[in-house]
Amino acid sequence: MKKTFQIVSILLLSAGLAFGQAAINFKNGYMVQHGGTRAKPIYLVIGNAASTATVPGNGWIVSEGEYNMVRWYVDQNTGTYVIPFGYSSTYYLPETMTIGTAGIHSGGAAWIDFSTYHTPALNSRAMPQDVSNMGPIIPANSQPTPIDDSYQVVDRFWMDSAASYFAKPALSGNGLTFSYISKNGTPSEVNGTNVNNIEQFFLAQRFNITIASKGSWGDWLGTAGTDVVNGPATIGTVSSGTVSGANFYRSWTLSNSNSPLPIDISSFTAQCDNGIVSIQWTSQSELNNQYYTVKKTLDNVHFETVGTIPGEGTSSLPKNYTMTDNAPLAGTSYYFLYQTDFDNNTTMVKAIPFTGCGGTAITQTTINAFNTTSLITIEINSIEADNYSISLTNLLGQTVLNENHAVALGSNEVLLNTSLSPGIYFLNVKNAKNNYTKKLALGIK
Repeated sequence: MKKTFQIVSILLLSAGLAFGQAAINFKNGYMVQHGGTRAKPIYLVIGNAASTATVPGNGWIVSEGEYNMVRWYVDQNTGTYVIPFGYSSTYYLPETMTIGTAGIHSGGAAWIDFSTYHTPALNSRAMPQDVSNMGPIIPANSQPTPIDDSYQVVDRFWMDSAASYFAKPALSGNGLTFSYISKNGTPSEVNGTNVNNIEQFFLAQRFNITIASKGSWGDWLGTAGTDVVNGPATIGTVSSGTVSGANFYRSWTLSNSNSPLPIDISSFTAQCDNGIVSIQWTSQSELNNQYYTVKKTLDNVHFETVGTIPGEGTSSLPKNYTMTDNAPLAGTSYYFLYQTDFDNNTTMVKAIPFTGCGGTAITQTTINAFNTTSLITIEINSIEADNYSISLTNLLGQTVLNENHAVALGSNEVLLNTSLSPGIYFLNVKNAKNNYTKKLALGIK
């Protein structure tokens, strides 16, 4: 019988994160993480940056919770890393990550947080905190409803966060390889309410939180999603294939390639041409698409309709569209693209900022921050919906606050009401494209 240990937080090697050569070896036992929350996550910390810092196969870590995490200080290293996850005392479900190009960070050491958990039959009832939908590309194939594709998806999520990097690592070879309990296992993660025989069609997808306001699974469909289940085996594996740093988002799952999670418009642009705005977009595939609508707004509250244009109905081929706005708004405005299907369901699929003809186009996000005593105000004028990591460190280099915040297209205000001791702190606001740092005096009059 395997030995079990319940853990709250373990630091492998020194607290100063000196990267030694020791490896974590469970010696035929397993560790159970339990009770992690968004406010108080639980970590098993691996301070050895080498890919050999775990000994696969001798035991495992039972995460089974979004905030029961393995924090691996990978730093700027490459290689194949094995995160020894498992389910209860029964199944070894390792996740493998192959880093081909090292990530870049702005100082100190960078880490990747890993976690995974089994879901109930409806994945949409247990989505990770950054996931907003399980919607399909093809509503007619969707199960259990036209807006929820849970029955076409394995009953498991994986969360891999590289938010501590300024430029995320790029994954080569198999990229990420995910393990799950196949149709022959108990509890199976593909049987029950799931569509029959979906295992052979699985591909890996990640959720892009920056797409419009709702996020998207399907703007990236993987490059080598191949399921491997041999004979009576109870464990299936699926590899993502190469993953660029730009596609290294946090939340992953496996879906039926015959009914993958939703895809969005691949491009949406607006350009001034002699006082008239030319609005263009490209769709990669369409199903049941009756028409598109373009609207404009100055404040994201009051909208004007620019026009409508018929869709392609159902098509698997790229299609280019063009519409003109003869009376563009002055200053900075925003164009929103909506799609309406033949059932008269309307969805907003893209949004972009635009500066009126003759003005100076906004081409990058701006960030500013100030504080009054302990209240910190962060202003983010974003050219797209996005997600930011916000942290505060003290003069000793200790992180005293670390939060993730989603922002919408346009002006955003994030308020941090801290209760920290008076002193000097360094604020950092960053994502894959922007990195803002400012020194703040908190609680000092």
